[in-house]
Amino acid sequence: MNTLQDLEEEYNFTYPALYRQLYDDKMLDWGMEGNGWYTNVFPALKENPPLLLFGNDIEIWDPTAYHGGIREIINHEIYDINPKYLMVPFAKNGAGDMYVFQFDMQVNGDIPITFFRHDSDAEILAKNLQDFIFRQLLESLTEMDEYSMFEGDSEEEAKRHLNNQLNTHRKYLTPRQVGILQDIYKRDIFKYIYKTPDGSEFEAEGLLTFDELEKLINQEIAFEKLNTRFDYRK
Repeated sequence: MNTLQDLEEEYNFTYPALYRQLYDDKMLDWGMEGNGWYTNVFPALKENPPLLLFGNDIEIWDPTAYHGGIREIINHEIYDINPKYLMVPFAKNGAGDMYVFQFDMQVNGDIPITFFRHDSDAEILAKNLQDFIFRQLLESLTEMDEYSMFEGDSEEEAKRHLNNQLNTHRKYLTPRQVGILQDIYKRDIFKYIYKTPDGSEFEAEGLLTFDELEKLINQEIAFEKLNTRFDYRK
């Protein structure tokens, strides 16, 4: 399986134009995986970050290298997926949950992005890939701590990485989205207290609070199915 076109022809779907552009631009290439990635590969990527290198707990797949994983989801070989859903994974998080194109919910050329939990309901995060990238870039600013890709960075270093990332991502976003991110990057990193729906509290550190994040998501990328959850099982 050598190209995106091979995948599309084998499984009878067409990737979004933006994803094809990212592929052609080598933005899906995070380098060789393995135990030495963080120390040997990651530092070299920081100057010209590929897609969502400093995103929110996400690892971008090389679609041709992950052909087997894509096949398993498309053919419903695992997770007992309802046949009415056509999901094509393109990334995962540290827990093994996946981010997928939700082709069966496509509307006017927009293919929603869904967070596919392996042990719970799926959740629709954005109406298309562009809005998902923007959402990820915002979400990564809420907790810039030792559990993020900014671990060990000074504030100056973190800001440099963010601006490097925006430089490589700029053409895949709208001018308005770029402007919003630029304004947030001008802030100083701060600590804040976040209250969860169940009434508990925790301390976080970043450039954006969770409340601000929620407001921006609802203002900038709202659509009918935003944050909708559904059971993908048979």
